[in-house]
Amino acid sequence: MPRVNFNYFALHYLNLWLTKDCKWCEALAGENEEKKLVALAEAAVHYSVARNLPKAFDVEKGIPRYKPVLDAIDNLDPITFQGDLLIPSIVEVKSQISGTYGGPDLISLTTKFLWLKMKSPVVIYDGRAMKALGAKPKNIEDYYSRWQKLFASFGNEISVACALLHKVPEYSAPHAATPQYIEGIASQPWFKERVFDVYLWDLGGR
Repeated sequence: MPRVNFNYFALHYLNLWLTKDCKWCEALAGENEEKKLVALAEAAVHYSVARNLPKAFDVEKGIPRYKPVLDAIDNLDPITFQGDLLIPSIVEVKSQISGTYGGPDLISLTTKFLWLKMKSPVVIYDGRAMKALGAKPKNIEDYYSRWQKLFASFGNEISVACALLHKVPEYSAPHAATPQYIEGIASQPWFKERVFDVYLWDLGGR
């Protein structure tokens, strides 16, 4: 297997975290419903999933935009996503959101919002990553199995790349983080998993 330059993907995700994901995760972890709905709206646009949630099923019914999504994820207990419960719990949330918004298969959207809510052990299901992994379409079990196996094979390289990030703060989003903050955040398992996601997204688009 050819060597991958994970330094590039680590820096890419650091900037995505500092400018996008961080504020959405913080909002969804807080108590302010308005801020949570704004976070979902911004994330839906950024991750190109807004079109999958027609306004006919919320705004046009007099319901605040994305409120059904927030209701589905807001009070989830992370313990119910551990181990063998992970995929069934994701599918259950997906079914709830899909049922509210007219029945489309919203597995990719669901995992994106669940990740923003609780991070690891949720893995974001993405079409380009699916292509990169050679996973079966719309088969989350196969996707997760392949994702976890390949991630493990790159584990050391990703960890090394992430450990170097605090040395180049001047290459990150301006005024967004100190070297100490970067060192702490880049050591988190979920951060390394998202670095791998960025690599897969890039690979699947080639």
